[in-house]
Amino acid sequence: MRTEEIGSSVLKQDAGYRELSEELQSLLKEIFKYVPVDRHPIIFSYEEKEQAQMALVIEMMYKRGLIDGVYLNRRLSGVIVSEDDS
Repeated sequence: MRTEEIGSSVLKQDAGYRELSEELQSLLKEIFKYVPVDRHPIIFSYEEKEQAQMALVIEMMYKRGLIDGVYLNRRLSGVIVSEDDS
């Protein structure tokens, strides 16, 4: 849910992200001009699978970051407690 939130709010406000999105759309339109219509479903299938793969990557990185954040918080809390005890 958090990655969807980021995608719908943060990324759409990022100029670099918007520029790349526009370039990708332009390239896709160019590809469709040169590929026969009966082959367009192959391109759509490729694009869907590529997006699904990227979603998995983002989810894995988010989970790993969350786990690392919890670990870091626990480590820092332990260090702070240890320093107070001395």
